[in-house]
Amino acid sequence: MKVILVDDELPLLNEIERLLTVYPDLEIVGSYTDPLEALKEVEVKQPELAFLDIEMRTINGLELAERLLERNAKLDILFVTAYNQYAVEAFEINAIDYILKPIRPERLQKAVERIRSKRGIPQEPEILRIQFFGKFGIYQGREAIKWRRSKPRELLAYFLANVGIWLDKYKICDDLWPESNPDQALRNLQTAVWAIRKCLRENGITVAAIVYANDSYFLELKESQWDVRRYDEVFWQFTKTGSPVAGHEAAALYTEDYLAYEDWNWAREKRADYARKQQILMERLSPNVRSFDE
Repeated sequence: MKVILVDDELPLLNEIERLLTVYPDLEIVGSYTDPLEALKEVEVKQPELAFLDIEMRTINGLELAERLLERNAKLDILFVTAYNQYAVEAFEINAIDYILKPIRPERLQKAVERIRSKRGIPQEPEILRIQFFGKFGIYQGREAIKWRRSKPRELLAYFLANVGIWLDKYKICDDLWPESNPDQALRNLQTAVWAIRKCLRENGITVAAIVYANDSYFLELKESQWDVRRYDEVFWQFTKTGSPVAGHEAAALYTEDYLAYEDWNWAREKRADYARKQQILMERLSPNVRSFDE
């Protein structure tokens, strides 16, 4: 599907473009900070979908949408804005959706699904979504993966918290079964790994796999949406560049403390680390911190 993006603030335009990279069926054929340039090229580009900001300096996004539709009646309009007072007017133009900034990946995914459904495009397989802020969960679409026992669930969270690192099996036993004797702890570990692999297989999850070699385990993780990983990315971007877009996105991702409802000893240090990060972030965003909730 051919897509154009229009936002007169370049950092926000770049952010939308980055978020859309996970959708290979969306081809960005035009990206504009000048809405009049988009209007000039729409008949040549022939896009099927337009992401439009509303409040722009040269022309209001609502007016731009009407003028784009005059030139391309089959164009779907999706408004992306920091303001919610335009919702009624947006849907009067028959906009397919209306997303508030900062854009959350899961909200964007819903919008993309709505567009595909309208155009009769088959849905892509659900992207695995991992949640660490608040209650730990792994989701396929809106459904959380269910666990028969608590220890395999905790072990998978432990592997995820140490993703990219080979973990010595005895260290794992010390962290998760500190009160068991070594032999029993190893048996518990093997049973929990087996249960994780079985759960992943039964749910058709192929983007995550546990590898074993040299008395160590390693979690391989491919494409996924993970709140903590994304938080780390945008927090780093904010500290290096001071980008308010990155800062507000990080603040919005931190819905609750890291693994807030899980009484796991190994998670306490990281919980404290993320709480400190968030405190620093909020202090640096003040007094504009409330803007991401509006």
